[in-house]
Amino acid sequence: MNQSIFDKITAEKGLFFTLVAAIIIVAIVVVYLFITFGSPKIKITSPSGGDKWEIGQKYEITWEAKKVGKVGIALFHEAEVEWIAEDVPAGLGKYEWEVYKGHKYGDGFWVAVFEYPWREDGEVDYSKGSFTITYPISTNCDVLSIENEWPYVASDFPNIRRVFITQEKYKGNLDGLEGANQKCQEQANKAELGGSWIAFLGGDADEDTAVERLKKSERGISGIFVQAEPSAELIQGATCHRLLGKNFTEFLMKFSDPLEINADKISKTFLQNMNGVWLGRVNEASSKNCIVSTTSQVNLNEKYSYTPTCQNWTKAEQFAAGYRDAPLSDFPLCYTPSGSSVRAVSLGGLGSGVSSINTGGYCHRERKLICIED
Repeated sequence: MNQSIFDKITAEKGLFFTLVAAIIIVAIVVVYLFITFGSPKIKITSPSGGDKWEIGQKYEITWEAKKVGKVGIALFHEAEVEWIAEDVPAGLGKYEWEVYKGHKYGDGFWVAVFEYPWREDGEVDYSKGSFTITYPISTNCDVLSIENEWPYVASDFPNIRRVFITQEKYKGNLDGLEGANQKCQEQANKAELGGSWIAFLGGDADEDTAVERLKKSERGISGIFVQAEPSAELIQGATCHRLLGKNFTEFLMKFSDPLEINADKISKTFLQNMNGVWLGRVNEASSKNCIVSTTSQVNLNEKYSYTPTCQNWTKAEQFAAGYRDAPLSDFPLCYTPSGSSVRAVSLGGLGSGVSSINTGGYCHRERKLICIED
């Protein structure tokens, strides 16, 4: 009798725990379904990561959305954000985007689809992996030249001379002219450009001007000068490069042509970089001394540098050593364009301005370098 009661209690207890477990499971399912189907949600289905999108082609960005009225779409690349679309009905579930001509290419692009308008607590989803944007592959550079109304040259064309402007900026102490060459080579190696590179940079002496140094290089001043960064890839493995000059004279003119002319002939990035490079003495006509280091309203002596090359690219200071302590008579004598004599106490170097190759700047400022393939 007692055993029967014990069995009955045990059975009822087991049934009780079974019911409790069932209730808990049902509750979890209900909560899951509520969260899944009852709250807003966005999920990107394309691109999914590892895709390759070609410049000039159209691709569909697709997503699934629940309880979201409209979405916006953005493209991420490192720290850059680019709007693709906004105010798109979420129910469409797709948007066709054409990768426009001239778009930046490479790896590490991500797409984000988010609840529009954007708010911090709004729904957002990102492509599950990064994808690549590539330039189109063709048989020649003619199409690219026609589209951009400016010539592009294939890398396998005879006597191509590639040119780039460093990403890095440097103060006036470049470890001399050879140190500048080394910096160009390091930047080229980092960008996997291959080849041998020299800095288009001039020293104090007439035999060390930028032009004379280039003449003494292995290829001299010969060649067809093009931007080093390729704009398209060809079927046979060559690449297309934007023309800078069909000879050295045309290339050099780019640094003195008016901005509105260069804007039609040079890519935007290259043109921006041209406004801020160290050049020193480009040719024998360049100033040998008494260059203006600043246009600011400062003491006249502090405006002038006795050399245009940061003391042959070995100084990274604003003023000569001892200034403020030594008498002005200890510093070189300069004559301004108006004929006034001053003691030059600044350390400066010649560089490029918006449309000039005779813009001086203090040596503690940072500028880029022009690098030419030898």
